[in-house]
Amino acid sequence: MTIQANSPHARDIAYHLHPYTDLAAHQDQGPHIFERGEGIHVIDDSGKRYIEGLAGLWCASLGFSERRLAEAAAGQLGKLPYYHNFAHKTTEPVIDLAERLVAMAPGAMSKVFFTNSGSEANDTQVKLVWYYNNALGRPQKKKIIARQGAYHGVTVASASLTGLAYVHNAFDLPIEGILHAECPHQYHHGLDGEGEEDFASRLAGNLEKLIVEEGADTIGAFIAEPVIAAGGVVPPPKTYFAKIQEVLKRHDVLFIADEVVCGFGRTANMFGCETYSIKPDMVTLAKALSSGYQPIGAVLISDEVYRGLVEGAAKHGVFGT
Repeated sequence: MTIQANSPHARDIAYHLHPYTDLAAHQDQGPHIFERGEGIHVIDDSGKRYIEGLAGLWCASLGFSERRLAEAAAGQLGKLPYYHNFAHKTTEPVIDLAERLVAMAPGAMSKVFFTNSGSEANDTQVKLVWYYNNALGRPQKKKIIARQGAYHGVTVASASLTGLAYVHNAFDLPIEGILHAECPHQYHHGLDGEGEEDFASRLAGNLEKLIVEEGADTIGAFIAEPVIAAGGVVPPPKTYFAKIQEVLKRHDVLFIADEVVCGFGRTANMFGCETYSIKPDMVTLAKALSSGYQPIGAVLISDEVYRGLVEGAAKHGVFGT
């Protein structure tokens, strides 16, 4: 395609830095520009219509340009477009959403902390694990175990959790204190003749070995997507999460369920935790939380974790996250 001077394509090349893009190739090829969305379709600047099978980036679960959502957003923008929740302040929509999420969440969640994205939410999870263990007088219990092939975001801490090389390359990641267990992809990592349950047992055993070798008193949390998404859409082998949870409980390690992609119906249940019988201590939400109509993420925590945060705030003052 010939790129005309001062066209949207040329201006994109001139001014826009794209994520997850071959930057050298982009200088020559330019962007693919989309102008409209209708239901499951998006339409580009030439009028060509596409079925958006990925729902944007796993986001637009309610479809594009849904009038009811747009009207609700416009109504709130006209009433109160923004306010903060620092220093005891809040708004009624925030209260309503927090209450709704606690009521529907997997496991026994107690409180919701709102963020602007899933990456930011997973960064917050890391901070909360550190703060929680400081509050309990366990300053060494800070390491967090993620998995190879997992995707948890691209901010500094969340990209460190992400177990994909292209997120780390030349970014000086992962940061210290982030460990990676094996990817539960039996097709690629199973042994000859090894059944699903045996594969799950081996991975759980290796996780326990990692915890023991590092020292259980240094491991604060384990984070996992119910189904690994960007790393290949990898469902867990049978009995995997049951066995993993036994290990975590034995060593007093928190379980963070990253439901950014799996949440809100993508695994046929409302949450992937329900599909795979996961009982998390903390949950990360984003994407379908707003169907991609506004930037929003959320961290959900159990009452046990919340009580630890309160104890920490009583010692250290204002909870500054």
